[in-house]
Amino acid sequence: MTVTVNIDDASLLELLAKVEAGEEVVILRDGVPVARMAPVVASVVADAEKRKEAIEAIIAFRKTMPDITQEEIAEWKAIGRR
Repeated sequence: MTVTVNIDDASLLELLAKVEAGEEVVILRDGVPVARMAPVVASVVADAEKRKEAIEAIIAFRKTMPDITQEEIAEWKAIGRR
């Protein structure tokens, strides 16, 4: 939702109610976006879900990779230093 707000007729409580209902409110000054109000809980939950999905994808990928010993890692490091 994009709203042009005049300070005289703006109702912060109305805007907050819309944000609480899940809408994102963009505040414009002279037609230029200057601020955005968005529900905090929804974005935090979405971020947590994205992180969880990324971690699960990494774990699944690692299960497809062969096991590597510490000796192999040390050997690769030594080769890289040459």
